[in-house]
Amino acid sequence: MKIAFSARGLSIPSGGVHRFIKSLIPALAKQIDDDELFVFYNDKKFLGLASDCSEIVIKGSNRICWDFVLLPKMLRKLKIDAAIFPKNVVPFFAGCRCYAVIHDLAYFDRRLNAYPFLDAVYMRTLIPQSVRRAAGVFAVSENTKKDIIRYTGCDPQKITVTYLAADKIYRPVNNSEQLQNVKQKYAIPQKFIMYVGSLSPRKNINRLLEAFSIIRDRIPHHLVLTGSKSWKDSSVYRTMRRLNLSDRIKKLGYVENEDMPVLYNLADAYVYPSLYEGFGLPILEAMQCGCPVVASNATSIPEVAGDAAIFVNPLDIDALADAIYNVLTDDQLRRKLISSGFRQAEKFSWDSTANIMLETIRQTFMKDSPAFFRRR
Repeated sequence: MKIAFSARGLSIPSGGVHRFIKSLIPALAKQIDDDELFVFYNDKKFLGLASDCSEIVIKGSNRICWDFVLLPKMLRKLKIDAAIFPKNVVPFFAGCRCYAVIHDLAYFDRRLNAYPFLDAVYMRTLIPQSVRRAAGVFAVSENTKKDIIRYTGCDPQKITVTYLAADKIYRPVNNSEQLQNVKQKYAIPQKFIMYVGSLSPRKNINRLLEAFSIIRDRIPHHLVLTGSKSWKDSSVYRTMRRLNLSDRIKKLGYVENEDMPVLYNLADAYVYPSLYEGFGLPILEAMQCGCPVVASNATSIPEVAGDAAIFVNPLDIDALADAIYNVLTDDQLRRKLISSGFRQAEKFSWDSTANIMLETIRQTFMKDSPAFFRRR
């Protein structure tokens, strides 16, 4: 069987989907066995991501043209049997069985103000259509599966949960020179708590700032924020100014991949106050580095963090402040969170995710498949 993977999402250098694609392709290639894996990029700089697969570059900068015209044309030309689309939407007329990976349904909840208007309309229109046309749907969490059913009416039997995992580069770092180099590179303060991700409204950073302002006089820590410029992030900067936090906030912007594990190692705590997540990959990254986690109890986050985080209602600023303070000052609690965090992170692996995906595709491919779909 010829299995294709659309890797256009690599052109966006940060975010969960980028990390999903970059980690999953090598895991799929490793387990492809007697089948053939074809990986399609829109830029040659991504070539070499995995061995044991055929890598093909289809040039084109317009995402709609690439997704709905250029890629389907190539799928038909190569007589692909099944194709995985990791960015929520599958094309029309692909000529093969299509499998959609759905990361979250924040586009459907207008209260979150999670995405620009046109992006939200685009996804609210195409995700239900994609789910109906797809031979199978991969949801990154049980919570996302529930949302798919809620917003699209999809048959639950059509959905398979395939969790994400932290990359192996996220691990404890004991090299003092490496730790010091990264600290100097980004001018990191001696003691800090960290948040990784965008500053868009659903990430709830304004309440994190309010919570930090409550305890700032009782702790020596700074708050370090990483992530690129985000949708509707201006309110975050207004809150910083209103609370006079400029001297206690370090905004790093985009951080190079190889430096992220070191930052988690340097941080005294990782805080994830999000109102809505499809998965919540930074939680596992922090845990795998031995960084204790304070997290929201909303949506998929408890599912990912298990018993290895301090959970708070993301709307309760006082509770968030207390949780952060306790993690920073209670050594016994810190040791417990670090230990349980390592165990929790071990439950997730890209090899397991790839195996579930491939087995699902093979099973649905052979089950009641018309002859058209059984080309070899």
